[in-house]
This record gives sequence, C-alpha cells and structure tokens, in this order.
Amino acid sequence: MTGEDVLGRAVAELSAAEAAVIEARRNLSALIIAERRAGVSVADLAARTGKTPIGIRNLLTVAGL
Repeated sequence: MTGEDVLGRAVAELSAAEAAVIEARRNLSALIIAERRAGVSVADLAARTGKTPIGIRNLLTVAGL
C-alpha cells in the first residue's frame, strides 16, 4: 500500500467522521427543541447536555423559540 492510498483513506475517514458529527449535532438540536417544547427548562437541558444555558438559549432562539 502506498502513502497515497493511506492518505486517501485517511481523508475519506475524516470526511465520514465530519458528516457523522454534523448529523449528531442536528439530532441533538432537534431533541433539545422537542424537550423545550415539552416544557423542560433551559437549566435542565443545559445540565443534561453539558452545554451552557446561553448555548441552549442561542439554539432555541435560532429555532424561533
């Protein structure tokens, strides 16, 4: 296997990982929005997700909530 093959495989793996992170962020955002609509407080969402309350509020603001 050449260095070019290894490099190409590494680039492909990185691209797949980046796509997975984007999808995971979208899923988490959708769940946060759904939980907030269900009445869960911003403080509880922040505690459960490890995000700051400001980060949660910013996400909700972008979503129109």
